[in-house]
Amino acid sequence: MDIVPKFSDVKHLSDLAKIFALPMLAVAYMIQTGFTIGWDGYFSFEIHDELTGSQALARLGLIVVGKSIWIAFWGACLYALIAMVHIFIGGGIVPLCATIFFVFALLGLFEVELPNIVPDISKFWSYCFLVWGFFLLNIKDQLDENIS
Repeated sequence: MDIVPKFSDVKHLSDLAKIFALPMLAVAYMIQTGFTIGWDGYFSFEIHDELTGSQALARLGLIVVGKSIWIAFWGACLYALIAMVHIFIGGGIVPLCATIFFVFALLGLFEVELPNIVPDISKFWSYCFLVWGFFLLNIKDQLDENIS
């Protein structure tokens, strides 16, 4: 099963969703949480004014790589969970999850006003959910082959 095709294999715009699903998730996470790594006040690894240019660049690289690995792991776990449930129950879950992602995407794209208690959410999440919805719909046929 080929989850991430090469750029040369992209023949349709829908194939781009397979390539950009995890990177967009990582970017949305970084936009939402900022360029810092920390754990509830126990430690903090961030870019601050006292660093030189090369130190700040090195920290930026470490933060981007670290957060990308972290969110890619959880994104792959989410995909694996959706795929496993889809296969075990005989289908139907992938279109449902894609629909839920599309709903969240459209809520953000049309800037639906949310209650004040909901924290601010970056608009980039809307594009991320849109790509994940298309990613799931594109991968559905491959998952359906595993249903016996």
